[in-house]
Amino acid sequence: ERWSTGQGELPHLQVGSRVTPSSFRMKDGRTTAPQPISETELITLMDKCGIGTDATIAQHIATIQDRDYATKDHSQRFLPTPLGIALIEGYNSMGYQLNKPDLRRETERECNLVANRQKTKDDIVGPILNKMKDCYTVATRDARKLDEAMARHFQRVGVGNDTIVLQANFSECGNCQRAMALKQERQNPRGRAND
Repeated sequence: ERWSTGQGELPHLQVGSRVTPSSFRMKDGRTTAPQPISETELITLMDKCGIGTDATIAQHIATIQDRDYATKDHSQRFLPTPLGIALIEGYNSMGYQLNKPDLRRETERECNLVANRQKTKDDIVGPILNKMKDCYTVATRDARKLDEAMARHFQRVGVGNDTIVLQANFSECGNCQRAMALKQERQNPRGRAND
């Protein structure tokens, strides 16, 4: 049967049952990447996962684009950017799947319980802040994992004449604690960044 493609049914079995197959067939095949998610599909998933409200979902979607985590292609499907991929890889390597809806869903569920007078603000703020603090502590401690993920997706911007400093003392280095500058590659005369 072709149950793996939805063209048949998986037999009803009990745990510990033994099955004797009548035949084995090896077929050539290839896996294909799933289609990028459309805005409609994303809104449906956000609603299903309890993320956002009718009033905030559009803002969440705008934020992921404004922060350059994803872009929309000509078919209005979201494509992850190198920044978005690096952030997911980095945080996942720390043990936090911040790209999953769990933490956000839980926070919004708790807020809804306050709105419905089933809990008080004082009941939820402490536990939520503790989870956020734990996440921050681990992310700070394991910042090198985020650095490693970024390095896999971005070239290091040099110190020569090929860059301009956008903001000095932008952040503190997670390794040496020295001040870092936010830099950008200079544009060549054709308006493209130098390679």
